[in-house]
Amino acid sequence: MSTDVAASILFGDLRDSYDKQQMRVDTLRTAAGKLEAQFLVSVRDRATRRNSSVSEKERQAHDELRRLLNQTRQRLAEELQHLQWIRRRHNMAIINRKAHNRFLSGMDDKVARAERTLSLLTTTFLANTEAVKANISLVLDTVLSQNLFAYIDATGVSVETAKRYTSAVQKWQARINSLVTGKTSETRMAGVLLVKHTALQSPQLLSENVAKWTTSLLGVLGKAEVMPVLIATLQTLLSFIDAVRDVPMFYRDIISAQVPRMNQAILAMVDKNPDLMSQVLEVLDRSATWFPTLFRPSIDKAEALCLRLLDGSDMRNSPELCEQAAKCLAALSLAGGKITAEERWFQCAQQAMGTIQQCIDHMMCTGSDAGEPVQQFALPLLADDFAVSIPQAADRISAMTEVLIALLTQPTNVDIPVPVDGILGIASRLAMVPVRAGSSKNARSEYDLIPLLTPQIQRASIRIMAVLAISLGSHMQPYLSAVARAVTAINTRQVVSPALNVALHCLLQLYIERYGYGFVMHLPYDLVVSTADDICVQQKTKAAKVTMSASESAPSSKKRGGNGKSRGPNTFGVIESAQATHIHWDDTVLAALKTVLALLQHTPTVFTSALRTRVDSQILTLLMLFAIGGMEMPFASRQSDAPHRALLYRCLEASILSPDPWQKAILPHAVSAFSAGLADPSTAVRDVCAEALVTIDPIIHSRLPAQLREPDTKENFSNENQVSWMMSDRDNTSIDAVLSGVQADNQSDDEDDKKMQVADEPVVEEVKRFKQDTIVPPVVKSTVVPVVEAREYSKPLQNQTSQQSVALPPQQPTTSLFNTPAPPAQTSAAEVSDNNDDDDIPDIVMEGSDSEYE
Repeated sequence: MSTDVAASILFGDLRDSYDKQQMRVDTLRTAAGKLEAQFLVSVRDRATRRNSSVSEKERQAHDELRRLLNQTRQRLAEELQHLQWIRRRHNMAIINRKAHNRFLSGMDDKVARAERTLSLLTTTFLANTEAVKANISLVLDTVLSQNLFAYIDATGVSVETAKRYTSAVQKWQARINSLVTGKTSETRMAGVLLVKHTALQSPQLLSENVAKWTTSLLGVLGKAEVMPVLIATLQTLLSFIDAVRDVPMFYRDIISAQVPRMNQAILAMVDKNPDLMSQVLEVLDRSATWFPTLFRPSIDKAEALCLRLLDGSDMRNSPELCEQAAKCLAALSLAGGKITAEERWFQCAQQAMGTIQQCIDHMMCTGSDAGEPVQQFALPLLADDFAVSIPQAADRISAMTEVLIALLTQPTNVDIPVPVDGILGIASRLAMVPVRAGSSKNARSEYDLIPLLTPQIQRASIRIMAVLAISLGSHMQPYLSAVARAVTAINTRQVVSPALNVALHCLLQLYIERYGYGFVMHLPYDLVVSTADDICVQQKTKAAKVTMSASESAPSSKKRGGNGKSRGPNTFGVIESAQATHIHWDDTVLAALKTVLALLQHTPTVFTSALRTRVDSQILTLLMLFAIGGMEMPFASRQSDAPHRALLYRCLEASILSPDPWQKAILPHAVSAFSAGLADPSTAVRDVCAEALVTIDPIIHSRLPAQLREPDTKENFSNENQVSWMMSDRDNTSIDAVLSGVQADNQSDDEDDKKMQVADEPVVEEVKRFKQDTIVPPVVKSTVVPVVEAREYSKPLQNQTSQQSVALPPQQPTTSLFNTPAPPAQTSAAEVSDNNDDDDIPDIVMEGSDSEYE
């Protein structure tokens, strides 16, 4: 047996062992995952229940799960170690084999396997129509799972294997081309799908056959086909055009020749197959965006198709289709043609605004203002009956709003002049429609329909103002006051609509985050108060379960509580109902919390002290209510309320980081709330609480900045030595007296020992004032005399009640120890003693503080 054969046998055995060991590891991992899931459920169940309610059987089952989980993890670790050992042996066997022969034989094997697979699929599974019907799913799975077309022009392959593989690929191409032009819908469907996936796997085959495949697919669109075949053909054509649109070599043969033909075929097909409208609009949108010049011959037909969907009749049944039609119309506006792209875009915007204005005038029964005629789209007239035409007008307003949004969000290659005044005027008129209808003096029965349509009309206004802020950015600064007036009109809330309230709060959040005080300064304070009122959450309380009947409510049955007060039988029922109380959230509260969070983060001073206190109290109350009622709520409900709780904690954090000077201190309550939130079952809530605790930690434990001091001079160093010697020798002497004595001795004058000169003027005046009554202690050499205050030697001062008593600096004996000059004293002994708080540590004066200059 040769070395290569032995190495191959060893390699095969190691590979089999490795596969078996990997299977064992996968089995153990699956088992460990299931045990972990069961154990987690058990832990959560025990965490939400009292210890007394857990039975002994449940505890034993919990312990058994823990034991099995630990045992499985230990076994998994052992099997992983064995798997790593086999892997190392396997890698060494691979290295020991000859690299060149291994590469050649491996590549030959791969190409030969791909050739055999392609031949089998072509000759057996796609042999005839019946085989195609029965095996198309298997063929598609095989093509998708195996990269059968990756070895075209591959290197390191023998000539014979390469020839067989090339022949198999050619047979495959011929077979799928024949399937595309087959006689039945099943074969054409199979051919379209196989062509698509073949092109996606092999760009070389796509470049060689894209012209032929595109022509074949366009031929399929011209036939009377079933819906699945037409949808697959449109998607395949779109993928082909997307792949070759940036390749210059295909522009003449594929793009210029096939794209106009494709547009015409699609527009002709949609009349016969109205159910394909969504796919047709997508293809037209892409074609007009990618090739605006080639799309100009089809602009009129495509625009008529879009306007047919935007007349308002399909707005309620298929809003997604109307949105696609609006995007397609916006793409057509940039195609140009007889007029430039800028002029076409501006004309389309004017027509959309004119249509909205005409609908508003129809709803309010008013005519248009005299002057230039308003441009409008060529849409069908509204019905004569107002009961039918007013809902039609509202639906048409929603459709034209989609057109304005698509025009403002459509990417352009040229500068477009946006008529902001006109668009914002239309939004303001839409916001004022319910107000005008409610304040109208005409008692028209048609106005009774407007309150029902108010949410739809005002949401259109909100969407227009939101897209203006998103698309124009800082250019909306001069128009913020008009936006604030429109928002105020919408906030009147003549009709209670949760969807409208949510949209209004989202608009407020958007403008507050983008413009801050520039927008808030134009809002009335009542709107801020109403936003704070919207965070109030309704509470759902279950019916009280009274444990005692009414017949048992005799005076003898009353009990005394711990505080001596009588407690009736209904007390237990009240307690039980209070425990069953839990918070009921809705989308309005969530949107209001987001608006309050934006106000606290960007414009915190907009709240008055009373309103700020109310907001903080409401947030803390909601958190406490959840903490109280959380044990009674099921686990699924707590998980669904996690976004609301996380938002509450974020609002509380924002309130702490931007405090009100007159606000009550909520920091201790906030710390308790954040600490309790660390045990929340939701990971998002725990992350928010941990981040908040880290953020407010410097507020709780504030740290002073580093203190700066000048380098010690020679005089300061000698004074420090004197102080340390005196303190070590005299225990009864305070550090204040020692420091004062050093200063007094350094201020002694050789010419006059009885006079004391002090640099500080107030001290000098007081010394001169009581000079005749002060008795200087005798000088004693080589002895240490305790520090004695000056008032012991100035007894006549005690009898002078009319003068204020002043404590003079203590006198120190003149010895050789205190001959070193020192800087003049800054404070008297009494002042130093008062500032020391009876400790033996000198006060530290920070640089730049007020004490430094006293």
